[in-house]
Amino acid sequence: MKIAVILTQYKRSHLEKQLISLYRQTLCANEIVVFQNESHIDIKPLQGKYGFKHIHSDINTKYYGRFAFGFSLDADIIIIMDDDIIPGKNFIKNFVDQCLELNGIIGGNGRIAISNENKGLNQPSDISFTTTPCKVDFVGHVWCFKKEWLHYMFAIPPFTYNTGEDMHLCFSSKLLGGIKSYMGMQKSLDDHCDTARNNLATDNFSSYKTTPRELRVSVERYFKDKYKLEFIRDQNI
Repeated sequence: MKIAVILTQYKRSHLEKQLISLYRQTLCANEIVVFQNESHIDIKPLQGKYGFKHIHSDINTKYYGRFAFGFSLDADIIIIMDDDIIPGKNFIKNFVDQCLELNGIIGGNGRIAISNENKGLNQPSDISFTTTPCKVDFVGHVWCFKKEWLHYMFAIPPFTYNTGEDMHLCFSSKLLGGIKSYMGMQKSLDDHCDTARNNLATDNFSSYKTTPRELRVSVERYFKDKYKLEFIRDQNI
């Protein structure tokens, strides 16, 4: 089994901390790729120091480019990470084990769709420690999934390219492959996707501060109305 990690690089400066944590994993990735949009930060010195693969685009591919690049990787499992999380040392093993056991997309946080009319569902805390995975409508922060599921993601045209890659991956995989989404079980800081405890996700580069809520709701309704997506009704695993 081959594992590839795609790290996102745009304007934040946390890359070296992420690389240090990834090279100290109990289960290391076979390949680490830094996918950089535009040229806001010079990461060439870090490439010389750590030896990762560097994909650099002068054009801002926004949210979908890093996922599309996954097709080019020789991997069975792909982990795509946002640039505001610093994983614990057992993160890769923990998330890959759950992906294989549940045959599902494992994320660092979990969301119940705003358009989900089923009441009483639990949207887990972004920084919680959990003893079991939590089934949700879609996940974010980090996505751990089988490479073959990318075919589901790109089989359905996105409602917009300006947001919603998190929903699009999970919704299309559920529609076309019956693949469920789970916020990963994270029993300890070592297991966690983010030892920074969400503290790096509150700066002005955070997309939730610049993306209209109405646009994200429109993505949900696009899948619900056009493709008859059913949101989760319970959280039984």
